[in-house]
Amino acid sequence: MAITILFFIGTSIIVVMTLYLVRLYSALAQQKRAVLQAQQQRRQRIEESIHIIAQAMLTGECNLSEGVIRLKKLLDVLGKTTLSAYPAMNELYQVVADMPTHEARKQLSKQVRMRQDLSRESAEVKLETQIKLELPQLLEAIK
Repeated sequence: MAITILFFIGTSIIVVMTLYLVRLYSALAQQKRAVLQAQQQRRQRIEESIHIIAQAMLTGECNLSEGVIRLKKLLDVLGKTTLSAYPAMNELYQVVADMPTHEARKQLSKQVRMRQDLSRESAEVKLETQIKLELPQLLEAIK
């Protein structure tokens, strides 16, 4: 009789633990699906942002310097390709990467700001044609 009770208790414990394990595995699988879906949505938003910025650069709605700065950050996150794969955009990025923005730019003297603007604008003019040829390649690469 005691053995039967112990056997029943042991079997009950095993069944309960098995059900708990199945529940945990189910929750883990659901969590993995949710994480994967969130990653896919994030990737899609980044690709859409790259597309919008590239189109704005092509149409002149976004200046090239601002565009390459934004593209660099998005491409680094995306991980498919890097800005260094596009020589003209990368060259412009190297020119403007260390230039201060926002409040830091306002703190500069007018002469320094004008010198930086001249440097940035001359690089944009010099590289504009090449960049506009590279943008469709970039859009194709992120598809």
